[in-house]
Amino acid sequence: MKIFISAGEPSGDIHGCNLAASLQKMHPGIEISGFGGPKMRSAGVDLLYPLAEHAVIGFIQVARMYGFFVERVKQAADWFEAEKPDAVVLIDYPGMNWWVARRATERGIPVYYFVPPQIWAWGGWRVGKMKRYVNEAFANFPFENDWYSERGMPNTWVGHPYFDELAGQQIDQPFVEAIRGSGKTVIGMLPGSRTQELENNVPSMLRAACRLNKQHPGLEFHFACLKEKQKVWVTQKIASKPEWAALPVTVHAGKTPEIIEVSRFCIAVSGSVSLELLWRKKPCVTIYHAAWFYIQLAKVLKRCRYASLVNLLAGKELSPEFVHYRCRSRQIARVCHQWLKEPETLNKVVEELTDLRETWAIPGACERAARLLLERVAAPSSRPARSVA
Repeated sequence: MKIFISAGEPSGDIHGCNLAASLQKMHPGIEISGFGGPKMRSAGVDLLYPLAEHAVIGFIQVARMYGFFVERVKQAADWFEAEKPDAVVLIDYPGMNWWVARRATERGIPVYYFVPPQIWAWGGWRVGKMKRYVNEAFANFPFENDWYSERGMPNTWVGHPYFDELAGQQIDQPFVEAIRGSGKTVIGMLPGSRTQELENNVPSMLRAACRLNKQHPGLEFHFACLKEKQKVWVTQKIASKPEWAALPVTVHAGKTPEIIEVSRFCIAVSGSVSLELLWRKKPCVTIYHAAWFYIQLAKVLKRCRYASLVNLLAGKELSPEFVHYRCRSRQIARVCHQWLKEPETLNKVVEELTDLRETWAIPGACERAARLLLERVAAPSSRPARSVA
């Protein structure tokens, strides 16, 4: 049996790794190839290209890499022709994965979306494209499951695979205790996993930190960057202004779980890290600063009330959101100030996060998805038919 997995971001690399491990456990000898990153490679996936190392956001950045993506799609199509896999599994990254799905469909290869793009939130009309090129979506959220069903898209709820990763996550406890040893209140700063996110949001985070530092001199700010090169960039940005350089701030790479664990609460760029914050029952202020054009476009395309997945699951704003093209450091600092001055308010958020985690943060998505995939491949008659609508 041959399976092709396509993941184009660091988070997708994690989910692809865990899915591959589940497939191998259930079906020893299965051959798995695809696009991904180092984690998928470590799980024994034969990578055609390390696509997860080239994650980009925004139309301009994507346009600049148009030739690169065309080449990757052609690479996938050529591989489909030569190897004839039993199924193609897509993990988010819709811009390119739609084309991978199309090339597979043209060759009669069934396609499954393991981590579907959030079209229920942005551009719901794309469900037509999903129905044309994808046999079945493995829904991550209960409201997503309902949304697809209402629109005639075959789907099965499996849960979110991020909780699989979190359930087995081991944190560096000595590192956590070393930070706690200072006796200071820690605020975690989670600036995102993409370079553009850092460039857009770190200045606002530092301005908010300056305001909080004046009001609460006993604080420590800890940035959790994904990679070492991002740590270097943030460190240089902090050093670029005297008021930022004077902050009690430390920058780390590869220590996101530890920083979340040790923090009283966090300021985080909107993204999948919100699920990790939910897992650790950690209150958070959600931010997303971008150019005016992208914010206006988001307002046009947005089809849901919140940006944060935690807020969507809760059905209300547990995590205050500040999504704007202008700096919102004043408003961010105001919320943080209230939480620091009113611990009972913060504790109430923790209680609600605890209830939310017990209801929806259920590990096992990768095993459920792997089992479904193997069942679909083994019994072609059970595959949901693609719609031409």
